[in-house]
Amino acid sequence: MIELCAVLANADDPAVMPINLADLPDLVARLDDSDAWHGFWQLGGTTHQFLLPTGAADEQATYVVILPLDKLLELRAEAVLRLWRTLVGRPEGRRAHDFPQQTRDRHILMLRAFDGRAAGTSYRKLAEVLLGFRGRKADWENDSRKNQVRRLVADGRYYVRGGYRNLLCYPIRLFE
Repeated sequence: MIELCAVLANADDPAVMPINLADLPDLVARLDDSDAWHGFWQLGGTTHQFLLPTGAADEQATYVVILPLDKLLELRAEAVLRLWRTLVGRPEGRRAHDFPQQTRDRHILMLRAFDGRAAGTSYRKLAEVLLGFRGRKADWENDSRKNQVRRLVADGRYYVRGGYRNLLCYPIRLFE
């Protein structure tokens, strides 16, 4: 979530970009108990979330963004740029921190392996379905896919038991 504050700006400054947040199309806004204003604005496939601690101005105003210098600064700055690009009518661009396809595929395999194991499926059967193992019992004992499917189940268990929080701020690891 992006924290914004309305400020007075020099009207002669060519860089000033006044915005009327209340006039954004499809904006969902709510006030909390402390009169802070939470905005949820969806345009295209992206939802932008922002917080104004003092409430939104009823007219055009210039806003500043407050970014804490913490481990998530890079992700927050990227979110601010996406919001700004959307506000000025530019394409938001590609997210720099999307998972590579190989990582996505591995996470899918991990969850499928975990679900299969939780349903009582054997490691060998999981390897047949997920990794294409074909062979007899003797082949299974010496096949590298035996350990691979066990790692997939263990990694899936890690993510299901709370490790998923690391996915929320990929590639930064906050939780160990």
